[in-house]
Amino acid sequence: MKTMKNSKKNETRVLIASLSIAAVAVAGATFAWFTSKDEVTNRLSASANYGTEWAEDFTPPEDWLPGQEINKDAGIVNTGNVDAFVRAWIEGEMNIVKQKATSATTFTGNDASFSTGSLVDVADASLSDAGLKKSTADGKTYYKLLHTTERANDAINGSDTNVDDNTYDEVKAVQAGGWLAFASTGAAFNFTPEQAYPYVNASDENAVGAAGTAIASSSIKNTWTAGAGLAIDSDTFVPTAAGLYIFRRNVDLGASANVYEYSGYYFDGTNYYALKNTSNTNSDYTIDTSKLTITYDENGVTTTPVVSVVPDGVELYEAERTVVENAGLNWTYTPPTADAQGKLTATYGTSADAISIDVALSNIVTDHQGETWTALGTGANTTFYYNNDLEAGDTTSKLVDSVTLSSATKKDAYIAFDFDLNLKLESVQVSLDSTGNETVDSAKADFAGASGNAPTKISNAVNGGSAPEVDDITWTAAT
Repeated sequence: MKTMKNSKKNETRVLIASLSIAAVAVAGATFAWFTSKDEVTNRLSASANYGTEWAEDFTPPEDWLPGQEINKDAGIVNTGNVDAFVRAWIEGEMNIVKQKATSATTFTGNDASFSTGSLVDVADASLSDAGLKKSTADGKTYYKLLHTTERANDAINGSDTNVDDNTYDEVKAVQAGGWLAFASTGAAFNFTPEQAYPYVNASDENAVGAAGTAIASSSIKNTWTAGAGLAIDSDTFVPTAAGLYIFRRNVDLGASANVYEYSGYYFDGTNYYALKNTSNTNSDYTIDTSKLTITYDENGVTTTPVVSVVPDGVELYEAERTVVENAGLNWTYTPPTADAQGKLTATYGTSADAISIDVALSNIVTDHQGETWTALGTGANTTFYYNNDLEAGDTTSKLVDSVTLSSATKKDAYIAFDFDLNLKLESVQVSLDSTGNETVDSAKADFAGASGNAPTKISNAVNGGSAPEVDDITWTAAT
């Protein structure tokens, strides 16, 4: 019986040990839930060549004249394979060389001297032909120099090379008239009279010089006095010292006291500088008589020689180059009428100094339909929207038709100028909706400048700011 009792104790120990091992096993177990993964790849491929650009037929003239119309057919072509909506606008820039309104050099009284710095030739043929050279003093001022040699007609018409046929010498043209009306202090000259000349030999007032004999200013009777009038020979007159020289022309302007024209130059010892012509009524190179104090003989008789002419604000001819960017131009838009095309006009300056350029436009409509353009905005902010989508490979109807330098542009407005006409465009691709139809939503969003997209050319709102500009456009999108 004792043996059986011990046996039961052992079984109990085994059972307890087994339960303990089981408990340990349960405590260290890991449970896993059922999961599932999947991946689908849909490759979307795109191959697009997107591009729009201006296409034009234009040959610029060599010498553009007021009133001259230059053909310029310009439209926009879609060079890619993606349809687009487009809009365009026009800008410009002028590079003008013109006479200064007020010269920095003014001569008053008997003294006359100034310094321009060194003068250098200019590459621009139109400026060089006009006799202009640039000063190194400031790098932007031009002075007009008079030609001192006879120039053949080939300088005018490109064919006649005979210098004895209708030639001209600007210095001699200025001196024409046979009367030296003024020379500043320190001036000196000589000339050879064609006839016997009485005013020679300071020690003998009665001395007469023989015809063909050179006469110097220092030998004229009573000695040459600056400011005193003097009969000269225009063709042979040559200044020999720096100074301001003014000549009377034998042009009778009427019965008033100032009956003659006056012209002149400043001679620096080498160059003949042209004086400013402030009058548009007299001949070339003339000086406005309001800039002179003119004194006649003691009897005030206008038919006798002038005793003296004194400068009273005579100015040197100075010109300056000005670059006028688009913001400096006054742009106006003229809508089309039944009798005339629409146009954009760029103007710089006012009155007689104004330069105006007309850009004639085509295919501007108000019904927003067809292969046409709609104009929105005013002045420089006028923008043109093409009313249809521009399909791949197609070209819009032309927007620009021609460019004309207005006939109202006067000669005083410039010596020479260049005008850069800049045609601008902006485009946005035509989008497809969920059904595959083309939509204008992308154009309306991007052209309105929403969310930092493409910048707008004109204000985002028209009609008092009540709606985005593009809401006024009825684009036609193909289905």
